[in-house]
Amino acid sequence: MTALRTAQSVLPKGTPQKDCVAHNRLIKAIEMAMAIRTEFGDQATPAMLERLTETDFAHAARTAGVHAPNSDETRDLVRLLVTVFEATTRPGVDPKGALLEALLTGSGRRTVPPGTLVGLVRLV
Repeated sequence: MTALRTAQSVLPKGTPQKDCVAHNRLIKAIEMAMAIRTEFGDQATPAMLERLTETDFAHAARTAGVHAPNSDETRDLVRLLVTVFEATTRPGVDPKGALLEALLTGSGRRTVPPGTLVGLVRLV
């Protein structure tokens, strides 16, 4: 079970379904990205992230206590978040610059739709 709260527990009643789905997708992706980053550490490079299989995602989901992702959009968001986590924790690197670089060029960026809010940054 995820420690992060799902849409049903944080968003007001009557929130559009697409907003609830987006919130829950982000919660799942955060939890899975943290599980992948914890398991693979510095080996979680963009090239390695592109090679993740359904089995790898299912394992990360079990580790994170969430259901395995059932869409490419969620899997790509996981890849993007792992890239962001790696970039912003790299020693000797300005976290703000690394965050922008990861969001603009990171693994998984190709299918994360424009306008998606990741943390406090809206992807354009």
